[in-house]
Amino acid sequence: MKARKTADDEPDVVDSPAPVKDTSGVSSKILDLVGQLVEPGIQGIRVNCINDPPTAKSGFVIVYIPRSDGPPRRSRKDWKFYLRIGSGTFPMEYFQIEERFGRGPRAKLEVYLEVEGIKGGTYDPSVPYRWFVLGLKNAGLGAAKFPSIRYRYNCGLMVDHFGIDGNNGFGLPRRAVEAGWEAFRGGMDEIIYPEEIRKIAKLHQQGENTGIDGTPSMGPAFLRDRWLFKATTISCEVSCDGNPTAVIDTLVPEDSHILPRSR
Repeated sequence: MKARKTADDEPDVVDSPAPVKDTSGVSSKILDLVGQLVEPGIQGIRVNCINDPPTAKSGFVIVYIPRSDGPPRRSRKDWKFYLRIGSGTFPMEYFQIEERFGRGPRAKLEVYLEVEGIKGGTYDPSVPYRWFVLGLKNAGLGAAKFPSIRYRYNCGLMVDHFGIDGNNGFGLPRRAVEAGWEAFRGGMDEIIYPEEIRKIAKLHQQGENTGIDGTPSMGPAFLRDRWLFKATTISCEVSCDGNPTAVIDTLVPEDSHILPRSR
């Protein structure tokens, strides 16, 4: 792509396409250069060629370089370590290099909220509830030790006491906390590995019977009760060993369900 400079300390602005003449040759050159110029080598690089038209040799080359965690990499050209800040690349200071060499890959915990659908309650199957599975996903490169998640249940999502397995078992130990909170915290034996999803608990939301939906002329047998499940936001505090506590908000949209009126 062609780019023009706008001002000092500002990123260039792309204003027009500039396809390369030989996408295959450029992609091979890029892979060769990355292997020669960076130490240690980078794993997981992907190159994709987009030819326009598809039968042509010219087009565009897209290079994906995955995120690097753990020890830093240096340039074989000048043997310096570089750090990306905003739109610029700057040599790393000594203390930054020292810090990165002393740090291994980190975990990155995300909230996993799966919608199971609408079905009857545990104690009263005739009353519909909206059901969810709450969990944690490790999207980082390191193992998550001592994982923890807690949230305020005034959002309307209550923990099912029968657990994730229906037999009072939970994916992480359920902990006693102050009123208004639900918390699950793992000990030294509970580790969430990279790309693992740990399902922790089942949650349910009580619906509201908002009235009858039907045609009166067809008779009472055709009337229906409409149950409304209001939109809400579950705000979770998530943490693990080596990572600060992060607050992650997940929006749960509104839903409704129509059931035959009980008589």
